[in-house]
Amino acid sequence: MEKRQLLATAVLALAAAGAQGQETTWRVEFLDVLGRSTHWSPEPDPPPPFTAVTLSGLVKGEDRNRDGWIDRSELSELRFGHDGVSGNYATCGTWGDSGNNCTLSRFVFAPEGPLGPSFEMTGQWNQDLGGRMESIVRTETGAEYSYAFYRSAYGSYFWTEDTTLRITQVSAVPEPAAGMMLAAGLAALMGARRRRPG
Repeated sequence: MEKRQLLATAVLALAAAGAQGQETTWRVEFLDVLGRSTHWSPEPDPPPPFTAVTLSGLVKGEDRNRDGWIDRSELSELRFGHDGVSGNYATCGTWGDSGNNCTLSRFVFAPEGPLGPSFEMTGQWNQDLGGRMESIVRTETGAEYSYAFYRSAYGSYFWTEDTTLRITQVSAVPEPAAGMMLAAGLAALMGARRRRPG
């Protein structure tokens, strides 16, 4: 009986360890954000009208403390917008690319919060090439998303009372190392149980 209890305890511990190493990816979409973009020209045409668009992003992380929120320390990837310049905001301040600089001053994410899904971020991405500021991208969800590319393109988008948030879980794959550890542990326990006389 004691052996069975020991085996059950070990199996549960290994299963818990396997369940913890799980990163999840979500797609974040803000629908009906009002805005417009235009290309630079020395003799600009009249600006296009404002239209409703969808701004989207990607969040990848693991809720390690099981509080229902992904905070900045639990992020592995954070991307937002359609500017083609901004990279992974989760790495802001951790890499030394002299041409790119990013800040992430606010981040809140709960895919299933008590009052519904929540995603908030305030960040900026600057690209400086050859001593000249090539682009500035600013994001403050709930307020504004904008970009300005030197002599190229400009865009400004604003949240309105009609803007809604949609969060879709894309994947949740256990880490391979955790799965292999669980399988190896179970095999070892079963082998030890067979070798010992009952």
